[in-house]
Parts: sequence; structure tokens; C-alpha cells
Amino acid sequence: MKKIIVSVMLVLFSSPMIAQADITFEKYEIDFGTYEEKDDTLWYAFKYKNTGSDPLIISDIKTACECTLADWVKKPIMPGQTGIVKAGYKYKGKVGTFNKALTITSNTTPAISHLTIKGVILDKKPK
Repeated sequence: MKKIIVSVMLVLFSSPMIAQADITFEKYEIDFGTYEEKDDTLWYAFKYKNTGSDPLIISDIKTACECTLADWVKKPIMPGQTGIVKAGYKYKGKVGTFNKALTITSNTTPAISHLTIKGVILDKKPK
């Protein structure tokens, strides 16, 4: 019996602790609502927190198209700290409903997270 207990303890204590970064966003989707067409860009700051035990590193953010923008902190976010992913939509010359995705790659499991921005752009030109 002692051999079994010692063997189990050796396995448990010799296994490395699993440490990992984890990203938790306050919101995963934002609806900008309705805007009139202008020569402008809509921006939203998605707030997140590293809820893991290792530094969080966002290595890349892919956007749906050239009209969708992303900006983020390139340095590691320590456990318990917060950060922001800025998402933008360039709506100059675009009229109608939009629904755009941002795909975030980081050192978390799973490594991919998704954010969505959406809204409606009205034609400012009189009909």
C-alpha cells in the first residue's frame, strides 16, 4: 500500500503545474446602431482581462475586410491586468447594414477568440 501511495505522490508532484494565459472580454459584440454616412470611422474599445496565470500575448488580429480596423497593445498583459482591443469600421461611401468579425490569435487555449462589430449606415444624400 505504501508503494502505491508513494507512486501516486511522485506522479502528482513531478507533473508540472499547468500555467496559462486566459482572455476574458467584457463584451464580444457591439452594435453601433444607426449612423448617417460621413467621411469617418466608428471605433469601439473592447476591454479584456488576463484571467489566467501566465502573461497574455495577442499575436495577431485578422479583420473581415479593409474597412474593418484593429489596434491592440503588443506587450504582454500580466495576470489580473486589463487591456483594450480597438475595433474600427471605415464607413465612408458605405450604406446599409454591416456585421464584421475580428479574429484574435493569442497564447490562450483555445488560441482563437472572436469579436463582432455591427450597425447600419444611412445614406445622407436626399432621394
